[in-house]
Amino acid sequence: MTRTSGRCAKDQPFLLGATNNFIVAFLLCTWAASVCAAQPAPANPIQHVVFIVKENRSFNNYFGLFPGAVGASWGPLSNGTYIPLGRTPDQTPHNIGHDWFSAIEVYDDGKMDRFDINYGGNIEGDYLAYTQMQPQDIPNYWTYAQDFVLADHMFSSLHGPSLPNHFYTIAAQSNSIISVPLQHPGSISKSWGCDSDTPLQVQQLQPDGSITLIPPCFDVETLGDVLDAANVDWRYYSSVYGVPGYQWNVYNNISHIRYGADWTTKMADEKQFDSDALNGKLPAVTWMTPPNDETEHPPKPTCGGENWTVDRINSIMQGPQWNSTAIFLTWDDFGGFYDPVKPPQVDTFGLGPRVPLLIISPYAKAGTVVHTQYEFSSVLKFIEELYGLPSLTERDANANDMMDAFDFTQKPLSPVVLSKRSCPIVDTETQFGEQLVGSQTTNVVTIFNTSQSSVNVSSMTVAGGNGNFTVEHCTGFNIHAGHHCDFNVKFTPTKLGPASATITLADNYPGSPQVITATGIGSALSATNMTHQMYSVGMGTLLFGTSQLIGKAGHRSFNLINTGTAAIKINSIRMIGSDFVQTNACVGTLAPQAQCNIAVTFTPSVMGPRWGQINIADSDPGSPHMVRVMGTGLLPGQAAVTIKEEQPTHHDFDDDKY
Repeated sequence: MTRTSGRCAKDQPFLLGATNNFIVAFLLCTWAASVCAAQPAPANPIQHVVFIVKENRSFNNYFGLFPGAVGASWGPLSNGTYIPLGRTPDQTPHNIGHDWFSAIEVYDDGKMDRFDINYGGNIEGDYLAYTQMQPQDIPNYWTYAQDFVLADHMFSSLHGPSLPNHFYTIAAQSNSIISVPLQHPGSISKSWGCDSDTPLQVQQLQPDGSITLIPPCFDVETLGDVLDAANVDWRYYSSVYGVPGYQWNVYNNISHIRYGADWTTKMADEKQFDSDALNGKLPAVTWMTPPNDETEHPPKPTCGGENWTVDRINSIMQGPQWNSTAIFLTWDDFGGFYDPVKPPQVDTFGLGPRVPLLIISPYAKAGTVVHTQYEFSSVLKFIEELYGLPSLTERDANANDMMDAFDFTQKPLSPVVLSKRSCPIVDTETQFGEQLVGSQTTNVVTIFNTSQSSVNVSSMTVAGGNGNFTVEHCTGFNIHAGHHCDFNVKFTPTKLGPASATITLADNYPGSPQVITATGIGSALSATNMTHQMYSVGMGTLLFGTSQLIGKAGHRSFNLINTGTAAIKINSIRMIGSDFVQTNACVGTLAPQAQCNIAVTFTPSVMGPRWGQINIADSDPGSPHMVRVMGTGLLPGQAAVTIKEEQPTHHDFDDDKY
């Protein structure tokens, strides 16, 4: 988008009529040049920049349906077929893989078609990765997009997860870090940075493609350092130590900041933000990250997160600094959700998948969808140009500066103060997919109290399901404002075929009772030698537990078992995903209590975790059955990087276990 209003176009010709008199033309051009020279570019009235960073949503997940934006309502699966995108629930049932390797896997050389075999992308047929929000699900975000600027070519700076992308928001680089801190199971830290109370390590990508592990505390130059040198005031608002959300304060990973003077003068509790904004005390540059339950990081609710954002932006708009402020509201990575746009590859680290960006300012081009390519370094570029600062890295030096989203000559836009919504406190359904008859599976359902008063659950009852579903926990609990309670829903199928039940929560929240539908399918087909972890699908995961040298084949196998009393017809078995091949003797009829073998060969072609999926089409009620396969490629001479099936639960901060 090119902005020419209020300026003279450099090469615009003058239309001089039929006389084409050379002298007249010369005089007119000389006059026009003097007028243009006397009209400098309009002064930039922005004196305050607020950079708000939230969590884990692709652009298409939030704004794929927005008029004028590049989006999609269908998405390609790894098997080459397309499916319509479902509706993302306010509280997702689980997280989706969004680490470095997941982002590269779903990218698939630009085809953007492997979101379904990414862990968490499709559990028990929910295809959560292939869902998106409707306008009524995020009405206030859509209002901002309609009234200000929505950028539909904003990309995360790096393939994958939160921490390294947060580095780009302050330093235009990640020091080659590609992961969040890796913790031993059961080891919970209150911090991701220099002041961690337990030993932490992050993955650092080396030039040869290998990965080393280093502590998440180091020194790189940040925009905060450059602002200090230029005597430009700045502040970082986040949760404080010991409060979930503190991990997002990425300045805590920079040693000279964490243990320098800026830590006491530039860091602030996010609870202080409203007062500062309403009283005109915001510095020239502000970063802000939310508390954990308001991040919108799956499975956190979107509605409560949107309300938190609206509160912060309302405070800016109602304060005295609105007329000189530019707000950049974005999300730090794609969260595993499908996006159709191929990210440009500007270097080894990215760009990563698209994320939403709203630009809110009195000088934003009202109601505009900007198609210019941006990344997190673009916000830094805007600040650097605003205050005449040097670039930090090639990323911000080469980034588009976002100035094309503004018109500094327009009449300033009025504040758009919005009302918060009344949010649902619990998801409306929980799905178990296919489960073996006689087995027991537990889903965790969370009650998020996003209201301002306590919620008391007086009873939880189950109707229907023929005793296949039970619930426990949360009855009689007083859930304080801003807190939550997890309860267990158990599915124990007693016969083949689908089962469903209605769970009713009686409480004092508006709209009580809360109703949840539980569904599952009883199956007779099972598999041996599987691991069953949080992000398994169907029958579980066939895990190649030992890292495999690139180009060298590893072998594992498992058996399909018909545990029922009737024969099962196996129609087809298909492997989806790179570096895995399956062979079997199963297609045909599998008699009651009989079993057959499926052998899998893993020959990694690249370093790092690789995964695929075996889809089994058969006559059992649980068909199609799915088996995840997972292994790790290793460079010769490289120390093994342990990538376990349960690791996805540690890819992002376990915020409920401080």
